[in-house]
Amino acid sequence: MKKNLIKIAYSFAEERHYGQVRKGNKGIPYFEHIKEVVALVKISSTKKNDSIIIASYLHDVVEDRKATRKEIKDLFGHDVVELVEEMTDKPFCSEAERRSNQIMAAKIMSIDASLIKLADKISNIENLFHDPPISWSKKEIIDYIKWGQEVVNNLPYKDMKLMKRFDKICFQLNKKLSSN
Repeated sequence: MKKNLIKIAYSFAEERHYGQVRKGNKGIPYFEHIKEVVALVKISSTKKNDSIIIASYLHDVVEDRKATRKEIKDLFGHDVVELVEEMTDKPFCSEAERRSNQIMAAKIMSIDASLIKLADKISNIENLFHDPPISWSKKEIIDYIKWGQEVVNNLPYKDMKLMKRFDKICFQLNKKLSSN
């Protein structure tokens, strides 16, 4: 039954993120980010269950696409909604508050949410490497990397396989920025 829920989560996230694009110049559909996060979670060395995969698909639907807690709980269950809530930023915050909140929230994340958060940060920083937002300055990208590193450093659990990838992309992007 859970395997069917993974397919439903995929479709739910794809539908909710329809029309949303990444901030870069290429106009990449946002759902590509969602699929990247899921793929990273799947290749991690951490033991995974279906709830983690489902929550990986849904990690941005509440804050970005206005899905409700009730909707997620009714469709996917308590474990999934709890993980999604751990990943969801508080509404109506400034960008500075959002970033500060994520740094603090990372400290108390569950192992499963830590895994999703790490995959999310890898995907975001890899996207900055390949297709940075048009309007972002070099300083804004550097600040994002530093913030992402603070969030990840605060996670109580860090999958070693994904940490190697995270450290590598942060290094590569900093090197790319320093050569420009």
